Amino acid sequence: MRVGNDIVDVKRFLELVSNKRFLDRVFLEDEQQNILSQKDKQKRAERMAGRFSAKEAVAKALGLGISGGVDFLSICILPDEFGAPKVKLSGEALNVFNKLKAKEIELSISNTDSFATAVCVII
Repeated sequence: MRVGNDIVDVKRFLELVSNKRFLDRVFLEDEQQNILSQKDKQKRAERMAGRFSAKEAVAKALGLGISGGVDFLSICILPDEFGAPKVKLSGEALNVFNKLKAKEIELSISNTDSFATAVCVII
């Protein structure tokens, strides 16, 4: 079992919700649509911060972190039909997951108006 955890300050993301260059570097198109579907700027920032924190937590659980060969776009975080966050890996992130002979990824995201945090468990 492997665990990753991350926490971010939501204020950092208030300006970034309008930054297309940042969005394209960190989030896939489906993720961007999910984030930008929030009408309120504060809620968009909270959702973006949560997804960002989740990607960091997944990368840490994989054992590499974002700078260790896994990039943001190889980790996709989208809600399932009940709203629970689900992880889809591609590229190097998927390669690492397979090398670990892992079977499952569980993810939890929480936030307040000030902070967003995520915990990832890879089994």
